[in-house]
Amino acid sequence: MSITHAQICNAVATTLGAATGITYTQSYNQLKEGMNDLPTLQVYWDTTSGDPSGNNDRTTFHAAVRQAEVQILCDLYAAQRNEVGENMATLLPLVDAIINEIEKQDSTTQFGLVGLRGFHWSAQRVIFQYTDPLRTYYGARFTFFFRVY
Repeated sequence: MSITHAQICNAVATTLGAATGITYTQSYNQLKEGMNDLPTLQVYWDTTSGDPSGNNDRTTFHAAVRQAEVQILCDLYAAQRNEVGENMATLLPLVDAIINEIEKQDSTTQFGLVGLRGFHWSAQRVIFQYTDPLRTYYGARFTFFFRVY
């Protein structure tokens, strides 16, 4: 892999943290046990899988380069759970703002990193349980799959 997991997490945190309405962004090494500022975006690594090298890979022109897919999770804590309508009214503008930042990424330097060769993503609504004492938060999880080689 030409770039590190830490570089990917930091680049995603910096890019998505610029979304309108995000109060606080935590990359992988800044995660906190408590949730003080909302809305908060937490960015961290989840999984990596690799391809075997081969001589018939069209993307590497017979260079036998191993490709990897890195999965990064971005948890958006929008509001402490109370009334569903109020929570959705807080959440959806934040989701739209993050999607706007994602859509700004071009094919040459995605998230400002040379070495990210492509990505796809998904988002889903989540009710998070977090910290001690246990609190419930309304939010969304963005899952990114980055192709790296």
